[in-house]
Amino acid sequence: MAVWHISSRVAKTALLGLVALDVALVAVALRSTHAGGIDTSPVRTASASIAPSPVSPETAPVSPSPTASVAVAKAPLQTMLVAFDGRRAWRIVAGSCSAGGATLAATADGGKTWAKRNAKLRRIVRLRPTGIGAAFVVGADASCAAELKDTSDGGSTWNSGGNVGAAWFRDLRNTIVLHAPGSTTSRPCGKHDVLDLAVLTAGSARVLCADGLVRSTTNSGVAWTDVGTVEGAVALAVPAVKPGETYVARLGAPDCAGVQILRVHPRVATSCVQAAIPKGPGQIAMSLVKGVGWLGVGDATMRSTDGLVTWTVA
Repeated sequence: MAVWHISSRVAKTALLGLVALDVALVAVALRSTHAGGIDTSPVRTASASIAPSPVSPETAPVSPSPTASVAVAKAPLQTMLVAFDGRRAWRIVAGSCSAGGATLAATADGGKTWAKRNAKLRRIVRLRPTGIGAAFVVGADASCAAELKDTSDGGSTWNSGGNVGAAWFRDLRNTIVLHAPGSTTSRPCGKHDVLDLAVLTAGSARVLCADGLVRSTTNSGVAWTDVGTVEGAVALAVPAVKPGETYVARLGAPDCAGVQILRVHPRVATSCVQAAIPKGPGQIAMSLVKGVGWLGVGDATMRSTDGLVTWTVA
Protein backbone atom coordinates (compact mmCIF):
# COMPACT_ATOMS: atom_id res chain seq x y z
CA MET A 1 0.00 0.00 0.00
CA ALA A 2 2.81 2.43 0.82
CA VAL A 3 4.29 1.91 -2.59
CA TRP A 4 0.96 2.76 -4.24
CA HIS A 5 0.70 6.08 -2.32
CA ILE A 6 4.21 7.15 -3.38
CA SER A 7 3.48 6.42 -7.06
CA SER A 8 0.27 8.45 -6.90
CA ARG A 9 2.06 11.50 -5.51
CA VAL A 10 4.76 11.21 -8.18
CA ALA A 11 2.16 10.97 -10.92
CA LYS A 12 0.34 14.04 -9.66
CA THR A 13 3.57 16.00 -9.44
CA ALA A 14 4.54 14.99 -12.98
CA LEU A 15 1.12 15.97 -14.31
CA LEU A 16 1.31 19.40 -12.72
CA GLY A 17 4.81 19.84 -14.20
CA LEU A 18 3.53 19.01 -17.69
CA VAL A 19 0.68 21.54 -17.37
CA ALA A 20 3.12 24.27 -16.30
CA LEU A 21 5.45 23.44 -19.18
CA ASP A 22 2.53 23.59 -21.63
CA VAL A 23 1.53 27.06 -20.41
CA ALA A 24 5.12 28.26 -20.69
CA LEU A 25 5.41 26.98 -24.26
CA VAL A 26 2.17 28.73 -25.27
CA ALA A 27 3.43 32.01 -23.80
CA VAL A 28 6.70 31.70 -25.70
CA ALA A 29 4.82 30.98 -28.92
CA LEU A 30 2.64 34.06 -28.48
CA ARG A 31 5.67 36.23 -27.82
CA SER A 32 7.44 34.94 -30.93
CA THR A 33 4.37 35.68 -33.11
CA HIS A 34 4.47 39.39 -32.20
CA ALA A 35 8.22 39.87 -31.99
CA GLY A 36 9.32 37.89 -35.05
CA GLY A 37 10.62 39.12 -38.40
CA ILE A 38 7.20 39.58 -40.05
CA ASP A 39 6.46 43.28 -40.57
CA THR A 40 2.82 43.96 -39.74
CA SER A 41 3.13 47.76 -39.61
CA PRO A 42 0.90 49.79 -41.98
CA VAL A 43 2.28 51.42 -45.13
CA ARG A 44 3.26 55.04 -44.53
CA THR A 45 1.24 57.54 -46.51
CA ALA A 46 0.99 61.32 -46.70
CA SER A 47 2.62 61.98 -43.34
CA ALA A 48 5.71 59.92 -44.16
CA SER A 49 9.03 61.70 -44.54
CA ILE A 50 11.40 60.99 -47.40
CA ALA A 51 14.68 59.46 -46.27
CA PRO A 52 17.73 59.18 -48.54
CA SER A 53 18.19 55.86 -50.29
CA PRO A 54 21.12 54.00 -48.68
CA VAL A 55 21.99 52.15 -51.89
CA SER A 56 21.52 52.84 -55.55
CA PRO A 57 18.57 50.99 -57.08
CA GLU A 58 20.71 50.49 -60.17
CA THR A 59 22.98 48.12 -58.29
CA ALA A 60 20.53 46.70 -55.78
CA PRO A 61 17.28 45.48 -57.36
CA VAL A 62 14.42 45.16 -54.90
CA SER A 63 11.54 42.74 -54.91
CA PRO A 64 8.08 44.32 -54.95
CA SER A 65 6.11 44.52 -51.74
CA PRO A 66 2.68 42.82 -51.73
CA THR A 67 -0.10 45.18 -52.79
CA ALA A 68 -3.79 44.91 -53.38
CA SER A 69 -4.86 43.83 -56.85
CA VAL A 70 -5.81 46.79 -59.06
CA ALA A 71 -6.94 47.21 -62.63
CA VAL A 72 -5.61 50.46 -64.10
CA ALA A 73 -5.83 51.56 -67.71
CA LYS A 74 -2.27 52.29 -68.86
CA ALA A 75 -0.68 53.81 -71.94
CA PRO A 76 2.62 55.43 -72.88
CA LEU A 77 2.52 59.04 -71.72
CA GLN A 78 0.28 61.15 -73.91
CA THR A 79 0.67 64.25 -71.73
CA MET A 80 4.17 65.02 -70.45
CA LEU A 81 5.32 67.53 -67.83
CA VAL A 82 9.01 68.44 -67.73
CA ALA A 83 10.30 71.01 -65.23
CA PHE A 84 13.48 73.05 -65.45
CA ASP A 85 13.28 74.49 -61.92
CA GLY A 86 10.69 75.42 -59.33
CA ARG A 87 8.93 77.95 -61.58
CA ARG A 88 9.72 76.98 -65.17
CA ALA A 89 8.33 73.91 -66.89
CA TRP A 90 7.05 72.56 -70.17
CA ARG A 91 3.82 70.70 -70.88
CA ILE A 92 3.58 68.49 -73.96
CA VAL A 93 0.74 66.61 -75.63
CA ALA A 94 2.22 63.81 -77.73
CA GLY A 95 -0.16 63.69 -80.71
CA SER A 96 0.40 61.16 -83.50
CA CYS A 97 2.16 61.04 -86.84
CA SER A 98 -1.07 60.29 -88.71
CA ALA A 99 -3.57 62.54 -86.93
CA GLY A 100 -1.22 65.20 -85.54
CA GLY A 101 -2.32 66.99 -82.40
CA ALA A 102 1.06 67.52 -80.73
CA THR A 103 1.10 70.68 -78.61
CA LEU A 104 3.61 72.55 -76.46
CA ALA A 105 3.19 75.07 -73.65
CA ALA A 106 5.62 76.76 -71.26
CA THR A 107 5.20 78.32 -67.82
CA ALA A 108 7.48 80.67 -65.90
CA ASP A 109 5.24 81.21 -62.85
CA GLY A 110 4.95 77.75 -61.33
CA GLY A 111 2.14 76.61 -63.60
CA LYS A 112 -0.32 79.43 -62.94
CA THR A 113 -0.26 80.45 -66.59
CA TRP A 114 0.89 78.62 -69.71
CA ALA A 115 2.00 80.11 -73.03
CA LYS A 116 1.40 78.04 -76.15
CA ARG A 117 4.41 77.17 -78.29
CA ASN A 118 4.63 75.50 -81.71
CA ALA A 119 7.52 73.31 -82.82
CA LYS A 120 5.63 72.36 -86.01
CA LEU A 121 5.68 68.65 -85.29
CA ARG A 122 2.72 66.28 -85.56
CA ARG A 123 4.04 64.01 -82.83
CA ILE A 124 6.39 64.66 -79.87
CA VAL A 125 7.81 61.90 -77.67
CA ARG A 126 10.40 63.77 -75.62
CA LEU A 127 11.40 67.25 -74.44
CA ARG A 128 14.45 68.15 -72.41
CA PRO A 129 15.16 71.63 -70.97
CA THR A 130 18.82 72.58 -71.45
CA GLY A 131 18.77 76.06 -69.90
CA ILE A 132 16.51 79.00 -69.08
CA GLY A 133 14.30 79.22 -72.15
CA ALA A 134 16.35 76.55 -73.93
CA ALA A 135 15.21 73.01 -74.75
CA PHE A 136 15.09 70.36 -77.43
CA VAL A 137 12.24 68.15 -78.59
CA VAL A 138 12.22 64.82 -80.41
CA GLY A 139 9.26 64.29 -82.68
CA ALA A 140 8.13 63.76 -86.25
CA ASP A 141 5.94 64.98 -89.06
CA ALA A 142 3.54 62.85 -91.13
CA SER A 143 6.39 60.58 -92.32
CA CYS A 144 7.02 59.58 -88.67
CA ALA A 145 10.78 59.87 -89.19
CA ALA A 146 12.38 61.03 -85.93
CA GLU A 147 13.86 64.52 -85.87
CA LEU A 148 15.26 66.85 -83.24
CA LYS A 149 14.50 70.56 -82.93
CA ASP A 150 15.85 73.03 -80.39
CA THR A 151 14.98 76.46 -79.05
CA SER A 152 16.86 79.14 -77.13
CA ASP A 153 14.05 81.68 -76.76
CA GLY A 154 11.49 79.83 -74.69
CA GLY A 155 9.93 78.07 -77.64
CA SER A 156 9.04 81.08 -79.76
CA THR A 157 11.24 79.73 -82.55
CA TRP A 158 12.65 76.25 -83.21
CA ASN A 159 15.67 75.19 -85.23
CA SER A 160 15.65 71.96 -87.23
CA GLY A 161 18.53 69.69 -88.10
CA GLY A 162 19.67 68.65 -84.64
CA ASN A 163 21.35 65.27 -84.18
CA VAL A 164 18.46 63.04 -83.11
CA GLY A 165 20.91 60.15 -82.88
CA ALA A 166 22.44 61.79 -79.80
CA ALA A 167 19.22 61.64 -77.80
CA TRP A 168 17.20 59.13 -75.82
CA PHE A 169 13.59 58.81 -76.94
CA ARG A 170 10.67 56.41 -77.14
CA ASP A 171 10.15 55.10 -80.65
CA LEU A 172 7.58 57.10 -82.62
CA ARG A 173 5.89 54.03 -84.11
CA ASN A 174 6.58 51.09 -81.80
CA THR A 175 5.66 51.59 -78.14
CA ILE A 176 7.93 48.78 -76.88
CA VAL A 177 11.11 50.16 -78.50
CA LEU A 178 13.50 52.68 -76.95
CA HIS A 179 16.30 54.61 -78.69
CA ALA A 180 19.56 55.47 -76.94
CA PRO A 181 22.30 57.86 -78.12
CA GLY A 182 24.14 56.26 -81.02
CA SER A 183 22.51 53.44 -82.94
CA THR A 184 21.35 51.40 -79.95
CA THR A 185 17.72 50.37 -79.70
CA SER A 186 16.30 48.08 -77.05
CA ARG A 187 13.08 46.58 -75.71
CA PRO A 188 13.58 47.15 -71.97
CA CYS A 189 10.06 45.97 -71.10
CA GLY A 190 10.05 42.90 -73.31
CA LYS A 191 6.60 42.64 -74.90
CA HIS A 192 5.18 45.41 -72.70
CA ASP A 193 4.91 49.09 -73.61
CA VAL A 194 7.40 51.63 -72.32
CA LEU A 195 5.10 54.00 -70.41
CA ASP A 196 7.68 56.57 -69.35
CA LEU A 197 11.38 57.36 -69.68
CA ALA A 198 13.71 59.16 -67.25
CA VAL A 199 17.15 60.04 -68.64
CA LEU A 200 20.05 60.40 -66.19
CA THR A 201 23.12 60.69 -68.43
CA ALA A 202 24.11 59.98 -72.02
CA GLY A 203 24.45 56.30 -71.13
CA SER A 204 22.03 55.77 -68.25
CA ALA A 205 18.26 55.89 -68.01
CA ARG A 206 15.26 54.31 -66.32
CA VAL A 207 11.94 53.21 -67.73
CA LEU A 208 8.51 52.35 -66.42
CA CYS A 209 6.91 49.35 -68.10
CA ALA A 210 3.20 48.73 -68.57
CA ASP A 211 3.32 45.83 -66.07
CA GLY A 212 4.61 48.19 -63.34
CA LEU A 213 8.23 47.09 -63.60
CA VAL A 214 10.89 49.82 -63.27
CA ARG A 215 14.15 49.02 -65.05
CA SER A 216 17.52 50.72 -65.26
CA THR A 217 20.49 50.76 -67.64
CA THR A 218 23.97 52.24 -67.35
CA ASN A 219 25.25 51.14 -70.76
CA SER A 220 22.87 52.78 -73.24
CA GLY A 221 20.33 50.00 -73.12
CA VAL A 222 22.65 47.09 -73.87
CA ALA A 223 21.56 45.53 -70.55
CA TRP A 224 18.71 46.38 -68.19
CA THR A 225 18.32 45.56 -64.49
CA ASP A 226 15.17 45.49 -62.38
CA VAL A 227 14.71 48.25 -59.81
CA GLY A 228 11.30 47.19 -58.51
CA THR A 229 7.68 46.63 -59.46
CA VAL A 230 4.76 48.84 -58.46
CA GLU A 231 1.32 47.69 -59.49
CA GLY A 232 -0.74 50.53 -60.91
CA ALA A 233 2.26 52.80 -61.69
CA VAL A 234 1.56 55.12 -64.62
CA ALA A 235 4.40 57.70 -64.55
CA LEU A 236 8.06 57.85 -63.53
CA ALA A 237 10.46 60.49 -62.21
CA VAL A 238 14.03 60.62 -60.90
CA PRO A 239 15.04 63.53 -58.62
CA ALA A 240 17.65 65.73 -60.25
CA VAL A 241 19.59 66.02 -56.97
CA LYS A 242 19.20 62.34 -55.95
CA PRO A 243 19.54 60.23 -59.10
CA GLY A 244 19.83 57.07 -57.03
CA GLU A 245 16.13 57.36 -56.15
CA THR A 246 13.13 56.56 -58.33
CA TYR A 247 9.54 57.70 -57.84
CA VAL A 248 6.31 56.68 -59.52
CA ALA A 249 2.80 58.10 -59.69
CA ARG A 250 0.40 55.28 -58.99
CA LEU A 251 -3.33 54.66 -59.41
CA GLY A 252 -5.44 52.12 -57.55
CA ALA A 253 -3.23 52.06 -54.45
CA PRO A 254 -4.77 50.78 -51.22
CA ASP A 255 -6.18 53.61 -49.09
CA CYS A 256 -5.63 56.21 -51.83
CA ALA A 257 -8.54 57.25 -54.03
CA GLY A 258 -6.38 59.62 -56.07
CA VAL A 259 -2.75 59.54 -57.23
CA GLN A 260 -0.25 57.98 -54.85
CA ILE A 261 3.35 59.22 -55.03
CA LEU A 262 5.68 56.39 -54.08
CA ARG A 263 9.42 55.92 -53.86
CA VAL A 264 10.31 52.57 -55.40
CA HIS A 265 13.40 51.75 -53.33
CA PRO A 266 13.39 51.87 -50.36
CA ARG A 267 9.63 51.59 -50.77
CA VAL A 268 7.83 54.54 -49.15
CA ALA A 269 4.50 56.15 -50.06
CA THR A 270 5.00 59.89 -49.54
CA SER A 271 1.53 61.25 -50.36
CA CYS A 272 -1.93 60.62 -51.76
CA VAL A 273 -2.97 63.43 -54.10
CA GLN A 274 -6.71 63.98 -54.38
CA ALA A 275 -7.45 64.74 -58.01
CA ALA A 276 -9.97 63.96 -60.73
CA ILE A 277 -8.41 61.15 -62.76
CA PRO A 278 -8.65 61.65 -66.54
CA LYS A 279 -10.75 59.07 -68.37
CA GLY A 280 -8.07 58.48 -71.00
CA PRO A 281 -4.83 56.79 -69.89
CA GLY A 282 -1.38 58.36 -70.26
CA GLN A 283 -2.38 61.79 -68.90
CA ILE A 284 -0.55 61.73 -65.57
CA ALA A 285 3.07 62.92 -65.50
CA MET A 286 5.65 63.82 -62.87
CA SER A 287 8.89 65.83 -62.79
CA LEU A 288 11.26 66.32 -59.83
CA VAL A 289 13.73 69.19 -59.64
CA LYS A 290 15.71 70.64 -56.74
CA GLY A 291 13.29 71.40 -53.93
CA VAL A 292 10.12 71.07 -56.00
CA GLY A 293 7.96 68.26 -57.30
CA TRP A 294 5.66 68.80 -60.27
CA LEU A 295 2.62 66.65 -60.99
CA GLY A 296 0.35 66.91 -64.02
CA VAL A 297 -3.05 65.20 -63.90
CA GLY A 298 -4.85 65.93 -67.13
CA ASP A 299 -5.02 69.73 -67.43
CA ALA A 300 -4.30 70.28 -63.73
CA THR A 301 -0.81 71.16 -62.51
CA MET A 302 0.25 70.66 -58.89
CA ARG A 303 3.47 71.39 -57.06
CA SER A 304 5.07 70.17 -53.82
CA THR A 305 7.74 72.07 -51.93
CA ASP A 306 7.91 69.88 -48.80
CA GLY A 307 9.44 66.63 -50.00
CA LEU A 308 6.37 65.39 -51.92
CA VAL A 309 4.23 65.23 -48.78
CA THR A 310 1.63 67.90 -49.68
CA TRP A 311 0.61 69.26 -53.09
CA THR A 312 -0.92 72.58 -54.13
CA VAL A 313 -2.81 73.27 -57.34
CA ALA A 314 -1.05 75.96 -59.37
